[in-house]
Amino acid sequence: MKNKFLPYIIGLPNLGVGLLWAMNMTLIPMLVATYNVSNTKAGILITMGSFTGIFVQYISGLLSDRSNFKMGRRKPFMIIGSIATTIAMCVMPFASSYWMLFVISFIFYFSLNFYQGPYYSLIPETVEENQLGLANGFSKVVSVLGGAFIFVIGPKLWDSTSSLNKNHGLSFFVSAFLGIITVVVTVLLIKENNISRENKKQKLKFDFYKFPSAMKLFFAMFFIYMGYGGITPFFVKYCVNNLNLNENTASFSLLLLTIAGAIFAYPLGVLSDKIERKKVMLFGTIVFAISLFAGIFIAKASVLYIMMCFMGIGFIAIQVTAYSMLAEVVPIERLGEFMGIFNFFVSISQFISGNLMGVLLDLIGYKVLFPLSILWIIIAIIILSVSKINKYNNSISL
Repeated sequence: MKNKFLPYIIGLPNLGVGLLWAMNMTLIPMLVATYNVSNTKAGILITMGSFTGIFVQYISGLLSDRSNFKMGRRKPFMIIGSIATTIAMCVMPFASSYWMLFVISFIFYFSLNFYQGPYYSLIPETVEENQLGLANGFSKVVSVLGGAFIFVIGPKLWDSTSSLNKNHGLSFFVSAFLGIITVVVTVLLIKENNISRENKKQKLKFDFYKFPSAMKLFFAMFFIYMGYGGITPFFVKYCVNNLNLNENTASFSLLLLTIAGAIFAYPLGVLSDKIERKKVMLFGTIVFAISLFAGIFIAKASVLYIMMCFMGIGFIAIQVTAYSMLAEVVPIERLGEFMGIFNFFVSISQFISGNLMGVLLDLIGYKVLFPLSILWIIIAIIILSVSKINKYNNSISL
């Protein structure tokens, strides 16, 4: 099992992670809409995931780097975070007001980020370097499958007329169960590698800026997620209000995005093991930008479906390479810390762009949705095109 099945078992929790974050595009916006709030308020609540990601993954990464639990450094954080996430999700649909939902959502997003960072650090620490692309590729496959489940089954569960679902609770209960069961399975089956070092005694350093290759990757991801974070919270509402499509059609287009991602995640992950990972990421960023540009001219559902398929290919190419590249350019003994810093850039960009877009949509309208997101992606393309990203000389054997 150690070599043959590890890349697959370690990827299982990403099904739950992908499923839970996909709720940000479907079930959570639908739940927020029942409170009849403005785009600005909706954007503030939905981007709470990005806000908590700014600092939570850094904290949990630092703590897990320096922990010394019998079961491992990362597993306890995965267990605690997934349990808290599950509880918050089950309570969420029963909030009696927008502000109560806001508080519960904060706990949900905080807990999800709390275990996501240590989990992503566990992947490169568990598998061999020549299987890292494979492991990340498979993890993205199951991630988009989790997202596909939400896009297809979520609205159906939402509309269920059973007594259990009178507050739309069934859709959240099922999602919570799938989210935690994948963590439990992996925690039971995976044994963490014992990396010999005294990292728990190291002093806290804020010297990440001294790693130029990491900084180039951070800034590229910042602008990629500026574009992504400006689109996703408002995509379903855009389809309904501007394209005169219903919510099921919009969810189906998101399903096509996830299917395209699921199909291409594995081969792109394997390809990134064979060629320079930055080339695969740059390819994905260009395809993503072209897809967003096509979005400006959407007039009917069929064009939307084609656009979303290409967007899925582009975005999955970015995802399968990002964490693998990070593991190569930073000290492995500080991987949890750098995963947290990485997510700081990813999260703060989505927090900024999501809230900025919410305000602009209220002031200007939906015509600003795609052009502004395209601008951010173009900046990311420029950074990746002109940057040389070198591997860090890690002497620690995993």
